[in-house]
Amino acid sequence: MTGQIALLLRVFILLPLGGLAATLPFVSYDKAAGLVTIDLNAASLAMAVLLYGLLTGGTFAWSRWVKGIGGKT
Repeated sequence: MTGQIALLLRVFILLPLGGLAATLPFVSYDKAAGLVTIDLNAASLAMAVLLYGLLTGGTFAWSRWVKGIGGKT
């Protein structure tokens, strides 16, 4: 059971968050001007990482979870 929990944490949480964290600095606050700026290029990259994680790594994680509870994939 401990191995399954570690696998779920790694696939569902750590891998997607690692990829997203690499692209996170797309929102910044300029104290002098009082402006919040959003870098659309980096934000679109973050969305791509999120979608990639949901569609590729997510399908692997879901299939492992379904097998774990007795289903067939």
